[in-house]
Amino acid sequence: MSRGGHVGAGGGDPDDVRAGATLLSDSITEVAVTRLRHAVAAAAGAAGLAGDALEDFVLAVHELVTNVMRHGGGSGRLRLLRDAVSLSCQVTDDGPGTEHVPMALPQPRTPGHRGLWLAQQLTDSLAFDSGPHGTTATVTARLPGVQSSG
Repeated sequence: MSRGGHVGAGGGDPDDVRAGATLLSDSITEVAVTRLRHAVAAAAGAAGLAGDALEDFVLAVHELVTNVMRHGGGSGRLRLLRDAVSLSCQVTDDGPGTEHVPMALPQPRTPGHRGLWLAQQLTDSLAFDSGPHGTTATVTARLPGVQSSG
């Protein structure tokens, strides 16, 4: 279940994986959180993730979405992408951005602040791009049975 790693590209259906395609693109709002979780699960499952890998990916994305609600201004955008070897989910918030993204596991007595650490552990990679108009977090999972050409 625990993977950790580096970010990959994303996008595409089985007939167009070289160019990449967006499988899901939607706004993040408080009322959309549960619907987005179900939509990500359905799209990631249809793209080839299953079992623990699917559950891990969906939970990692959910952690990023809830971070948007708690720390990123309360709204944003989610994009689920597929390429020939992986799924990526970009979660962008409308917050002020940050210079430091805490990724270490907090001390046991520290409440909260485990979402990013968990997202990193549950996927092959977690990467950030932050600026004055928000932060984009991207989680990536390799698709089962697919070999990288690089």
